[in-house]
Amino acid sequence: MFSEPCIGPLKGNKPCHGTFKETEKEVTNYCLRWKPFPCPPTEHSDKLTSSAWLYNTSAEVWGLPITAEKGTYDGGGYFMKLDVNSHVSKEIFIELIENEWFDAQTRAVILEFTVYNANANLFAYAVFVGEFPEVGGFIPYVKMHVFRLFLHAGPDGEFILILKFSFCLMALFATLKMVYEASGDTKAFFKCVWNYLDIAALLMSYITIGVYIYMLGVVQKTIDVFHKDKNAYVGFENIAFIEFLSNTTFSGLVFLLSIRVSRILGYSGKINEMAAVISNAAGDLLGFLVIFSFATFAYVLWGNMLFGKDVAKFRSLFTSFGTITESIIGKNQIAHMFLAKPFFAELYYFTFVWFVLLTLATMAAAILNFSITAVKEEQEKISPTNIVEVIWDRLASAVGKVYTSRNNQSKFYERY
Repeated sequence: MFSEPCIGPLKGNKPCHGTFKETEKEVTNYCLRWKPFPCPPTEHSDKLTSSAWLYNTSAEVWGLPITAEKGTYDGGGYFMKLDVNSHVSKEIFIELIENEWFDAQTRAVILEFTVYNANANLFAYAVFVGEFPEVGGFIPYVKMHVFRLFLHAGPDGEFILILKFSFCLMALFATLKMVYEASGDTKAFFKCVWNYLDIAALLMSYITIGVYIYMLGVVQKTIDVFHKDKNAYVGFENIAFIEFLSNTTFSGLVFLLSIRVSRILGYSGKINEMAAVISNAAGDLLGFLVIFSFATFAYVLWGNMLFGKDVAKFRSLFTSFGTITESIIGKNQIAHMFLAKPFFAELYYFTFVWFVLLTLATMAAAILNFSITAVKEEQEKISPTNIVEVIWDRLASAVGKVYTSRNNQSKFYERY
């Protein structure tokens, strides 16, 4: 970060350094101790850390942004590659400290490494971030991601490859079937709501296949870089991110297909009753959701303002929302709140339990109970009531048709 003159009665004689901003970060190349060029001729040969004062862009190191507790940092920066020898790595750290590589303008130091378990064919990519905010202090952050670099190795590799190939064929056949149905009766096809879900699932299937093919290219590029220079820095965070993206798209596909399977459950009388209860109370439930959303957001905002600087569970609105959601489902973590601000923590949690968990939850239960009573009084017997009865009726109908056909044949022979 750039230096700037301090203002205020306590400014002193030292320069001030503001918060981290991507547009104001340092991108200049320096010599040791952050001295401007030109460097001494013997610096590169005498020092282990001469490259640590040279800026590298994210494109040069094939890096991705890293989001820590306080800020998000671009994939570029000032890099120092450690050695496989622990003694040499210790000497590198000593030299960095002696030459003040970490100074008042440092906002984050990121340590990245990847380990490999050959028996399990698993890579573990680890990121340790130490953030130094402008107000002082130290904020640690740790993130780990486990993935497979060699996707089809091992005893299950060929079987998994066959399953993936089968999935591609199923997506292709589903596409042809959908095109055939849509071309036959287009209006009837687009009037069915379930067909839109099929289209969304098919699109997600192709997105999943595309992400997987792209991941194969990234894996191959990573392997080539590693084989070319085994001591070079390899951006395994790219593979970790692409695999996370692939798992996310596949999870979305599974979710859509799970909803599609629920159409079969529509033959169940219990599912029909649940749908009737929700439909009957739709207006009241909508009003309840509005009130519940306002109350929840109020406690999310209040928790962030009260405990944001002391409790990690409330450090942002997003994390505060997750903490409140966990409290609603019964997973409470209130020890740090009471340590930070005991009085306000008691007031906050007592009012939250009283107004949200008790009052609003009771309102929701009352709405559903009234709807259940009304549905039971008005709903007539639905036949068939479940999928077992559907199958039984189909079998009984088929047996009846066969029996009738045989009786007709016997009467025909009696006449002649």
